[in-house]
Amino acid sequence: MEYQVTMPFRGVSAVDRRDDRRSRLVEAAYGIAGTEGADALGVGRVCRAAGLTKRYFYESFGSLAELESAVVDHAIVVMTRRVEPYRPTVDDGSPQAWLGAFVGALVDDECLTRVLLTETHGGALSPYRHQILDVAVMAMTTVGADPSTELRTRLVVYAQMGVLSELCLAWHGGNLAIDRAAFVESLADLFVRIDELPPPGCLPARSADDHRRVTPEVDHGKGAGRHGETG
Repeated sequence: MEYQVTMPFRGVSAVDRRDDRRSRLVEAAYGIAGTEGADALGVGRVCRAAGLTKRYFYESFGSLAELESAVVDHAIVVMTRRVEPYRPTVDDGSPQAWLGAFVGALVDDECLTRVLLTETHGGALSPYRHQILDVAVMAMTTVGADPSTELRTRLVVYAQMGVLSELCLAWHGGNLAIDRAAFVESLADLFVRIDELPPPGCLPARSADDHRRVTPEVDHGKGAGRHGETG
């Protein structure tokens, strides 16, 4: 039977020491995933970054997949801590302040952006993307809302995450020549515009003029294309 230390050491209980080791592993993995990508995660790599042996990895996690899920949970916690003080239901906070804190966190923390939005879009962390989406949908859906309202919210959340992911990744990569203040304002504006989309089935019908504007005219006459030549 495996021996487990249960006695306090230097005034710190065994449970607290185990929790501390787990936190160190998660934070180390979060840092690696946020800078090198989730594909760089490995038991040995994470343990070296945390300053622990593999023995302590398996003390907290049964597999690498469990650690990956914990990394996504950690990213959600990091974001929640950034925005919670600005939530409109707390101390009469304004929606603008909450949105500014949310977008600002993604702009200021490249590691958070990569783990929360980019690495969960594909690759090792993609199986856990639903954790992020479900948290966002729950935060934006009124309790007891009908299924159609929840569907609209889910559509909006998917669209918002796609936009934020691509733009924040491009900005952190130096591909967008715009200062932080203007970038945050632009992201917040796009976030709100997407949220104003009408519910499914309520989009205005296109008129014949609208259809003609978006449909290119095709000349079906003789000589319209090389394949139409008869010689």
